[in-house]
Amino acid sequence: MPAAETGQANTGLAGPVVFGSGLFSLGLAPIIRGGNRHVALVLLEWLGLLVLLALSIRALTTAAASPTPRHPPRHRAIGLWLLALAPLWVGLFQLFPLPSGLWAALPGHAPYAEALAVAQVSGNGYLALSLTPDATSTSVLAGIPLVAAFLLAHFCSSPHLRRLVQALVVFAVAQAVLGLLQMGPFPGLSFGLVKGGRVVGTFANRNHFASYITMTVPLAILLFRQATASARGDARAHRGGRPMGALWGLALFLLLSAVLASASRGGTVTCLVVTLLAVLLLPQREGHWSARRHWGMAGAAGLLALVALAVGVDALLARFEAEGGYLSGERWLYVIGTWHAALAFWPFGSGLGSYAAVFPAFQPIGVHGFIEHAHNDYVQLLMECGLLAVAFGALALALIARQTARLVRRARRAGLDAAGLLQASCGLGLLAVLLHSWVEFNLRIPANAMLATFLLGAFLRPLPPHRDKPARESVLE
Repeated sequence: MPAAETGQANTGLAGPVVFGSGLFSLGLAPIIRGGNRHVALVLLEWLGLLVLLALSIRALTTAAASPTPRHPPRHRAIGLWLLALAPLWVGLFQLFPLPSGLWAALPGHAPYAEALAVAQVSGNGYLALSLTPDATSTSVLAGIPLVAAFLLAHFCSSPHLRRLVQALVVFAVAQAVLGLLQMGPFPGLSFGLVKGGRVVGTFANRNHFASYITMTVPLAILLFRQATASARGDARAHRGGRPMGALWGLALFLLLSAVLASASRGGTVTCLVVTLLAVLLLPQREGHWSARRHWGMAGAAGLLALVALAVGVDALLARFEAEGGYLSGERWLYVIGTWHAALAFWPFGSGLGSYAAVFPAFQPIGVHGFIEHAHNDYVQLLMECGLLAVAFGALALALIARQTARLVRRARRAGLDAAGLLQASCGLGLLAVLLHSWVEFNLRIPANAMLATFLLGAFLRPLPPHRDKPARESVLE
């Protein structure tokens, strides 16, 4: 798919279909409880298949029209496709039928084999490696929108990527506005939640709401900075300017306000981290760097203080004081029990999507109720996928580290152009959800997982050819 390498716009019918279906799926994802409902998820899966089909058609037509297409290095291409199709590989491995004797001998499977024998359950002599094949099949199908989001961001044209990023910020602003309205006298906007006054948007959980918005904050900061830079240029050239800087500034204010109003401790901390990193790292143009950094820090501090005052400092601090620390709460017990389960099923795992069915056997004393998630995406993936989770995690980290090193070298040598700044912003948005997922299950929510994989695909796009002179910031048109 050479369009990502050349950065040229798509031609023919496939390009608009890719953009339109991708835009629709990304906008639809958070509407019904973050996509975490069966009807919404089925629709997202069909839209994901449409995106994949359109991308395939565009790749074939582009390859036929280009006599000498450019391809990334073979090892990089293999790594990207292994990571992009990770749900497929997990499904092929965990749903592969094994002889019942071999299945019973797998780590952690003996108690279940004994239960089947006591219940006198007869089969055809073959069983899938996963303890819950139906749940694993459902989880693999749920990976279709994730694959589509990753490939859409990685292979779409540069103009389409810019517009998709702008649309994502607009979608997040809509969630923020709805969440802030839920704080007021509009109980119906809470969509049947037991406790009124929660800021959740269309999500079922304030943490997932905060994580979704936080991923777009670095993108909003970039749009705001570039719009204001363009306005200054227009003012110098034409004695005027567009009000886009003010609009993106308002959008950024609403996003930050919604995250703080959500009272999500993990969301608040990660939002502050990526906001400061975006202010420090995104301005890469040479000249007056020290002054720009100091003014940027001062502006960020002032904006965060203004947002905190607008939301209410007392309510925000009360949220942090109301509950004990993470290590002293029940969620840490979830992690401990899940870790023990991961060791019991190592190295093959219990099966993707099997957590709710398997965890009760490892539920620690003191944990009450039915636990569906570990509130730590990494340890839960380790339990369900075993060595595969480690392998794909290591591959993702290697690709991210390699791209980060390339961006840093480019920034030090000549500064980052608009495409490089956009990729760096996507990387910071991805960092937000990766940090928050240590204490939440954000990657189990389709809308958040789709946004995360989209940011990953955009971050891993090939860098444009190196320029000899320093690049300048430009507007995302």
